[in-house]
Amino acid sequence: MATPRNESVEDRSNLLGQEDHMGTMERLEMEVVAFARPVPSIVRVTGRIAPADPAPWRPPNLAVRLEVENPEGQRPVSRVYTIRAFDEARSEVEIDFVIHADDSSAMRWLERATVGSTIHLVGPRPHFLPDHAAGGGIALFADETAIPASHAILSTWLEGSRGDLNVETADRAAFDELPEVAGVTRHLLLRGAHEEAGTTGRLVAAARALPDPQHRMIWAAGERQDIRAIRTYFTEECGLPKDRVRAFGYWRRGVSSSDIDRMRLQQYEAVRAGGGGLRQM
Repeated sequence: MATPRNESVEDRSNLLGQEDHMGTMERLEMEVVAFARPVPSIVRVTGRIAPADPAPWRPPNLAVRLEVENPEGQRPVSRVYTIRAFDEARSEVEIDFVIHADDSSAMRWLERATVGSTIHLVGPRPHFLPDHAAGGGIALFADETAIPASHAILSTWLEGSRGDLNVETADRAAFDELPEVAGVTRHLLLRGAHEEAGTTGRLVAAARALPDPQHRMIWAAGERQDIRAIRTYFTEECGLPKDRVRAFGYWRRGVSSSDIDRMRLQQYEAVRAGGGGLRQM
């Protein structure tokens, strides 16, 4: 199937290739070495990379852009994924793809890919982690798109730190696969088969039901409208300082990833035009 022209995001000034945006990231080729289906909703891809320096790949909760399609005469179509795990000895990364029924560029790549296939990626970009110094403990809120990030965070959990993990998903097995960590209470917000992701409000309700929120550190990731509501609740209604609410919209219901990337690029262009950079954005 031909790639729709509007999947590619045009970067007229090549801002995304410049040092301010790239930072320590690099563009690498990844060779697929294995596929797995650990739970019904996920295909886990293991890929081998050859980074110039493995150190940037060691921290948890790293993001990369996979160039899932390469339409002729256009920039590659890319999608952001979280590194679930990095095996430095093998120089391998694990990336989970949440299976969707719709015809998307990422699903098309997954259908075509075989062991030995190659794909380019750009990364890694560190994403914020919860601050374990928060005296009241940490509260995490995630939908299925943030389960790989939740896994990475739990896998490096600070011993003695307390937390609550709230996950909304339609796949109980994806929740059960997350590490059980001493001090972390896990809460499954199970979505019914007839319920669409990003429509239930369960994560927002869980945030509002959190006991003693004023002393917590908050980390949240998932559908943008849900995450915005969670951020607003904790910062405006509960009065938490913004640096104690780390909330990230990974996707938006009814809006394509390419459209979101275009909006982000427009914002970045405006910041650069005003003399700022990625840090200010």
